[in-house]
Amino acid sequence: MTTPALKSFKVHSKNKFLDYRLGGKLNLKDVKLFFQKEYKVENIWIGPRHILGILLKNEKRYFLKLATSEGISVVTQKEFEWNNYFNKFADKNEIYKVPKNYGSGYYRETYLYLITEYFKGDLLCPLTGSKKESENLVDYIDRIIDLSEIIQKLPQVKNGDEDFRVKFLRKTEDWFDDIPQDIKEKFQIRNLLQIVKDGVNLLNCKPRHGDLAPWHIIKLKDGSLGLIDGEHFLYNGVENYDICYFIQRVFSVLKNPEVAKEIFKQ
Repeated sequence: MTTPALKSFKVHSKNKFLDYRLGGKLNLKDVKLFFQKEYKVENIWIGPRHILGILLKNEKRYFLKLATSEGISVVTQKEFEWNNYFNKFADKNEIYKVPKNYGSGYYRETYLYLITEYFKGDLLCPLTGSKKESENLVDYIDRIIDLSEIIQKLPQVKNGDEDFRVKFLRKTEDWFDDIPQDIKEKFQIRNLLQIVKDGVNLLNCKPRHGDLAPWHIIKLKDGSLGLIDGEHFLYNGVENYDICYFIQRVFSVLKNPEVAKEIFKQ
């Protein structure tokens, strides 16, 4: 069955609209041989949209992330920018960490790869986490909110060509258009869209990670939290996007409305 094309998963690059959700098939053996020229490949595997791996050089471990399509390469480039941005402007922070970039390039001149700092530890809560695992998020509410505030306070070094409010509203409308009609009616989604339209002019421009979720936060052995996967980073996002997105992920993906409400109350 063919996956339907959805506007909300499209990115624009080099006069083309690309889907960042759909990956292609790369030969894992060939990829391993490519990186073995410079690193020892300790482990390599196929992820949902990337080829992922752990590389070793001079007794130091690195993390490999290789896009498997042009569209995925576009958002992977965003992650590279995010890593540099956070580490440049929040480098004195030892409580929250983002992987440092150590290299990037193109495999077969098409597929972008990143070589970054390797974070080892347990996720705050896995994507398929149990009710009990998601309930443990309550212990981290203050730190999650604090992290979202630190991100918002990073400097706006770029504004982009499109007004941030126009961009946010356009993306919201794309998501609305992709929701099945029966779901729109059942959950009165049109009312939510109207709330966005009525309130968008009240929003301020703030940087965002863009995918702040429990499965993108790693509990590191030194007690700090590592934030990964900045593929939806924006310099010119809207305020409070990250914490609101986190609450929505807890509510809809982890299916724990009680914890979502507890975060919201804070």
